[in-house]
Amino acid sequence: MNSLKTYFPLVPGWLLMLGVALLSSFLSNQIVIGTRHPLESVTIAILIGLFIKNLVPLPAFFQPGLSKYEAALKLGIIFLGIGLSFFTVLEIGVKAIWVVVLCLLIAPLFFFFIGKRAGLSEKMNILIGIGTTICGSTAIAITAPIIEADQDDVSYAIATISLFGINAMFVLPMVARLFGWSDFVFGLWAGTAIHATPQVVAAGYMYSEVAGQVSTVAKLTRNIFMAPAVFLIGIWYMKKRLKKVEGLSKKTKYSKAIPLFLFGFLAFAILRTIGDGMSAIPRPQWQWFVQHINELGKFLVLVAMAGIGLNTKFSTMRQIGLKPFVVGLVASIFLALISLVLIHVLGIT
Repeated sequence: MNSLKTYFPLVPGWLLMLGVALLSSFLSNQIVIGTRHPLESVTIAILIGLFIKNLVPLPAFFQPGLSKYEAALKLGIIFLGIGLSFFTVLEIGVKAIWVVVLCLLIAPLFFFFIGKRAGLSEKMNILIGIGTTICGSTAIAITAPIIEADQDDVSYAIATISLFGINAMFVLPMVARLFGWSDFVFGLWAGTAIHATPQVVAAGYMYSEVAGQVSTVAKLTRNIFMAPAVFLIGIWYMKKRLKKVEGLSKKTKYSKAIPLFLFGFLAFAILRTIGDGMSAIPRPQWQWFVQHINELGKFLVLVAMAGIGLNTKFSTMRQIGLKPFVVGLVASIFLALISLVLIHVLGIT
C-alpha cells in the first residue's frame, strides 16, 4: 500500500514523457533522406518537450513524475552499453583507426581550450566537447548524469550539436563531390567528422553505397571510445566530488562519488564484446538479444530526453547565451578540418 502511495503520483508525468517519446519516434521515422532517418528522435523529443513546457500550462500533478526522468536515463544508459563491441575497430584498417584515434585525442584538447577561453561553464564545455567528438546527443545524454549537468545545459547542448550535425550531413557530400574524393576517403571523413550516427549513415549513403558502408564502420569505431571516455570523465568528476565530502569515510565517499550506472554501462559493453567473440553462442539468438537490449536502452533514453525538455524553460536557455552555440560551431568546423588533414597526411586514398 505504501509503495502505491509512493509511485501513484509519478504516473501522470511518466505517461506524458512516454507519450512525447512515442510521438518523437514516429516523427523521426517520417523524416527520410534516401532510406535513412537523419533527425534523431531524442532531438525531436527535447523540442516537443520544450514547446509543451513553455506554451502549455501543465497541471501541477505532472511534476512529480517529470522530476524523476533520471531513473529512465540511467537504466537506458546501462542497456546502451550492449551496442559497443570492441571488435568493430578491426574492420576499417590500421590507417583509418589512426585517423579516428588522433581525432579523439586532438579535438577535445582544442574544444576545451576554446570553451574555456569563451567562458563556458566546465559542464557545458564537456557536453559540447563529447557530443562533437564522439556520438552527438547520445554521448551528451550518457555524460550528463555523470557530471550532474543541469537539464537546461543538456537541452542546449543537444540542440546545438544536432543542428551542426544536420548541416554537416548536407555540406560534406557537396564538398567531397566538388573535389572528386574517393568513396573510402569521404566515408572515413563523414564517419569521423559528423556527430550523430544517423546523420553519418545518411551522408555516407548519399555519396555512394561504399561510402555509406565505410562511414558506418568509422562511426561505430568512434562510438567504441565512448566507454573509456565516459569512464575517464567519471573518474575526473569523482575526484572533484571527493574533495567536497572530506568528513565521510572512504567507503562512503566512493559510494557517493561513483555513479553505479556507469559500471553497468561498461559491463554491458564487455558482455557484447565477449559475446561477439564466442563462436559457441548461436549468432541469430545473440543478435536478437543485442538488438532488443540496445533498442530498449535507446527508448529509455528517449523517454528521459522528453523529460528534460518538459523540465526546461526557454528563459533559462536564453540566460545561457550564444557562447555555447559559437563554440559548437567552431568545434564542428575544427573536427571536420583535422579529420581531413589526418586522412591526407596518412596517405589514405
